Amino acid sequence: MTQPSLLSRLANQNLAQAEGQGQPNPGGKPPDKMGERFISAGLLTAEQVEQVVARQQSARIRFGEAAVQLGFLSEQDVQRVLAQQFNYATALTPNPGMTVRLAIASAPFSPEAEAIRQVRSNLQMQTAEQAGPGRAGSSRSIAIVSPNEGEGKSYLAASLAIAFSQSGQRTLLINANLRASGQHDMFGLAPGVGAGLSSILAGRSPLTPGEPVPGFPLLSLLQSGPQPPNPLEILAEPVLRNIIQRLEPDFDVFILDTPAANQSSDAQVIARQADGCVLVAKQDATRLDDIHQTLAMMQTAGTRMVGSVYNAFDPASSRERRRSLLRPWRR
Repeated sequence: MTQPSLLSRLANQNLAQAEGQGQPNPGGKPPDKMGERFISAGLLTAEQVEQVVARQQSARIRFGEAAVQLGFLSEQDVQRVLAQQFNYATALTPNPGMTVRLAIASAPFSPEAEAIRQVRSNLQMQTAEQAGPGRAGSSRSIAIVSPNEGEGKSYLAASLAIAFSQSGQRTLLINANLRASGQHDMFGLAPGVGAGLSSILAGRSPLTPGEPVPGFPLLSLLQSGPQPPNPLEILAEPVLRNIIQRLEPDFDVFILDTPAANQSSDAQVIARQADGCVLVAKQDATRLDDIHQTLAMMQTAGTRMVGSVYNAFDPASSRERRRSLLRPWRR
């Protein structure tokens, strides 16, 4: 392989023992439990396992890498079994209902997934410091905001929610964008299942802890619910904070998706009721003036800014964004 493979990355994570370490086996049978796991998953036959072990021992490589070289498995197959072995929730089995590919779920060893985990770690440290004494181990709520739509805010919110749940923390992703539906399609869920946030805020439905997200045992989603005529009023402080506090016994982390900050005041009202706020901008899409304006709005509202995320360059969306910015000048 010309590029670092999945198995070489795993080698740096001290997984040699789990994969058999490539040591010769006196009995001629599979020397580890990896072969059994792939047989149980229906990915390999016993005969194929013997061939993989033979290649593993002759080339002194790991079991999964030998299986990939022989063409018996793909790297995604190996990722899926390793994820199950280490109890790491992923969405490596394709879900046709998911409209967005979340790297933290579908490619857990990718650079993007690692970047999401780094953001999660930084947020954990920031919120722990701001929580102060006496709040160690308490629930944390983080609002994700961006100046405009299409800058990756909802994608980051969903990705962070998955990342926190993968670290063993009970996580609730709240779609607090009452001006547009979303989030459910990222996970292949049906819209409007159970009580939505707008119905709970309006007192039309009892408080519920959202709905479980398939494949992620510690992750739940509270959808936005029917679009109300007065989203800003029903989100007014301290209603949303009270809901979070009532759900704190059930969750360790709350991630709140918000509407575009420069299009309404909803994001300010939501972020003010959270423990922290993360500002999202997108390279070659978000204007610097919009970033300054959103930051000033959040600071004026008294929100606790705990960090910012600058999304990577997207050639297709960047070209469309530049064309949209130039249209008024071409008239």
